[in-house]
Amino acid sequence: MAILIKNGLVINQKTGAHSFASGDVLIDGDRIIGKGGDLSARAAGFQDLQVIDASDKLVMPGFIDAHMHSNEGFEMGRYDNLPLEIWLSEVYPPFGSPAMTWREHYLRAMLVAIISLRSGVTTLQDDVINITGTPEAVDATATAFQDAGLRAWITASMWDESYCNSLPFVGDLVPAEMKARLDAMPAPDWKAQIELFEELSGKWHGKDNMRIILGPCGPQRCSEKLLQEVAGLSEARDLPVHCHVLETKTQAVTGAEKYGRTLVQFLKDMGLMTHRLTMNHAIWLTDEDIATMGEARCSTTHNPLANLKLGSGVSPVRRMMNAGVNVALGCDGVASADTADIFVAFKAAAGLHKIGTFDYNDWISAHEVYDMATTSAARSSLMEKEVGTLEEGMLADVILMDKTDWGFMPLHDPIKKIAFSVNSDVVTHSIVGGKLVMEDRKLKTVNENDLRGEIAEAAAKFERDHCPEMSKGAAEVRPYLDQMYDTATTREIGLYPRVKV
Repeated sequence: MAILIKNGLVINQKTGAHSFASGDVLIDGDRIIGKGGDLSARAAGFQDLQVIDASDKLVMPGFIDAHMHSNEGFEMGRYDNLPLEIWLSEVYPPFGSPAMTWREHYLRAMLVAIISLRSGVTTLQDDVINITGTPEAVDATATAFQDAGLRAWITASMWDESYCNSLPFVGDLVPAEMKARLDAMPAPDWKAQIELFEELSGKWHGKDNMRIILGPCGPQRCSEKLLQEVAGLSEARDLPVHCHVLETKTQAVTGAEKYGRTLVQFLKDMGLMTHRLTMNHAIWLTDEDIATMGEARCSTTHNPLANLKLGSGVSPVRRMMNAGVNVALGCDGVASADTADIFVAFKAAAGLHKIGTFDYNDWISAHEVYDMATTSAARSSLMEKEVGTLEEGMLADVILMDKTDWGFMPLHDPIKKIAFSVNSDVVTHSIVGGKLVMEDRKLKTVNENDLRGEIAEAAAKFERDHCPEMSKGAAEVRPYLDQMYDTATTREIGLYPRVKV
């Protein structure tokens, strides 16, 4: 089927500064085959043609959310005033972790898919934290995204270090009996982690807009053997690696305590510091770390909502950009960002970096954030030649926005308006791979009304049946995590200078 988007105000992309011109976009199958002036004559050659009148619309590439954890879908808004490591014990408790059915995994992923699509996200990089190490969570998630019509890059999350070995000081702080219980918790070894990746990759990679990529959860949570295997797979298959790195000061202390070097240097020693690596968060960096990242041409995901909510810090985005690091935009998980609406993350990123320095030349502009949510996000998963722009030959991931919305009046600069004036309700149409998945704010792939009740019921059941046990499990380790947090956050470590934003 062909689609002609007619008489829209179409973006012309140029890094850091974008212009708009009236024109058409022509789609054939899953690709953009024309962009420019009146394409009616060319489109007339297609027998099966849908024409979308975009005379009151902005026409742009779909947004790419470069970092998400859809598995947190039933915990939006549940937590507050908890730093990451203590928050993790609530969301991923060492004791009392919930057992989910396939349908429950599906429904909470569908919740995130619906919010994402309605905010103009056409591609989601979903880091599914899969504590059980079984395929069901990823299978259900990929099925939900497939049904919704969303393009997804899903990590098979990997974590083979014990609980105590992945956190500084905890092994010495917890009582012997508790340490024995924690150490006895079943965890798949590195071979099982790789086998799970291979199983999921064989089932989903390259099929129905799904890709399976490599996701070691964090260097401190993975054995050296696992990280080396990941590095080898990444190189051999040209696959991206997404990994949480230096999100908190506690993680900076972990690098010094566990490896005697920064986590960036450790990743380099493991063979992972390449253009295929994306470091999620990347806040507590030394100047040497940033230089190393720039030399490798690696990427980072900037997740301002979660960083603010968890008190993690402010990522040194300008310094990384100046060094040649590719910076992409992400919401992060919906239990830390508390939304999958990319407009909210866009606004946070466009405002946050105007504090911390009086040199306004170093502030991050709305247009730079737009690049983070499109071309830079595509590059973070090695898809910059496929998605992120509306150029001919690219995959047809297109969104339309209502330029008659009150917030667009007067239009001025549409990108600045997205950053400062409108919300995601302006997104009226979403096209993913040439398929119209949302039209006039109504999803065409799934019945939102039918799903709303089932998702609400499953979320209420999760809150009723699982959350109390999760909190109980977190409470067992909380005193020792508080001690660890106090020790780590007050420690002076020569490897890490004061972070400048």
